[in-house]
This record gives sequence, C-alpha cells and structure tokens, in this order.
Amino acid sequence: MNDLEMHGWELGPGMEPPPCVVDIRTEDRFIRGHLPGAMHLPYNQFQAEAVRVLSKFPWIVVVDAAGARAAEMAVWVRTRGIHARYLVGGMAGWRGVLERP
Repeated sequence: MNDLEMHGWELGPGMEPPPCVVDIRTEDRFIRGHLPGAMHLPYNQFQAEAVRVLSKFPWIVVVDAAGARAAEMAVWVRTRGIHARYLVGGMAGWRGVLERP
C-alpha cells in the first residue's frame, strides 16, 4: 500500500471519512449507486473542473469503475496541488453501502 491507494476497508464503519469522495464514472452508473456522500464529476469533465471544484478540500478520494482511471486522475490532481488518493479496485471492489438518489 502507498499513500496514493485507499482500500475499501479504510472507508468502512468506524473509519474517519475523507473530506470529499469524487466519483468519475458516467452519470448512469453514478445514479445506479455510489459511495455515500460522493460528489459526481465525470471523467470527461474532470480535468476541466477539478481544480476549481476540489481545491477547497484538504484531500479527496477518486472513485471509478475499476480503479485505473481513478488512479490516473488522482495523480493528475496531485500535480495541481490537491492531495488525492484513489479507491483500489474501484466500485467493482466496493462491498459497502451504496447511496442512490
């Protein structure tokens, strides 16, 4: 494990939640279910909006379907001065509660 990775158990009951969870999946996947309290910022809009939207948080966790794009965006946002981690395995590996609108 490194300081870029975050595992699902770190987001479970009794753990301190991150200040901001950002789900970069498509809208239809986000609506089907996402981590409780997650913000939706789709991958195709992420780079255009991330710094403006996310710079107010001390750190964020980026979530996608399987982890690869989230890792890419966590690295990208870090180069812009925002501390970020990504959920290893993405939503495919998430075993916790889902929130739906």
